[in-house]
Amino acid sequence: MKKLSIFLVSLFILSASSLFADMVVPPSALPKQATAFINRVFPGVQIWKVERDGAKFDVNLSNGVSIDFLGNGDWENIDSEYAPIPDAAFPPAVLQAVKKAYPQAAIIDAEKEWGNYKLKLNNMMEVMVSGNGQIMGQQFDD
Repeated sequence: MKKLSIFLVSLFILSASSLFADMVVPPSALPKQATAFINRVFPGVQIWKVERDGAKFDVNLSNGVSIDFLGNGDWENIDSEYAPIPDAAFPPAVLQAVKKAYPQAAIIDAEKEWGNYKLKLNNMMEVMVSGNGQIMGQQFDD
């Protein structure tokens, strides 16, 4: 009887946790701001998969880029495995600061944190830039 009780409790926990897992939703479920961002920054690229995790959206594009959006449509994280993230994804001041410090490098991963940008470059550098273009920190990302 004790084994049956443990089994039933385990089964309940497993089934309950699956209810809160990411759900695949159609691209039309994305906030308009997120769709506009994708169309502006990645023109001609198809949306392959959209997962909704609570109020957040995880989007995979046909070019290998993965973007995490908040519920309001602001991007939170962009990860590009095969090509640099297009310049149009960033404010001009942020882009100018990175290009000035590392003219030959390309941004391959970006994360927004409280109005600042944590950027990984293809030269193994990680740079933290404020929204107004001030480099706040940098380190070698091994």
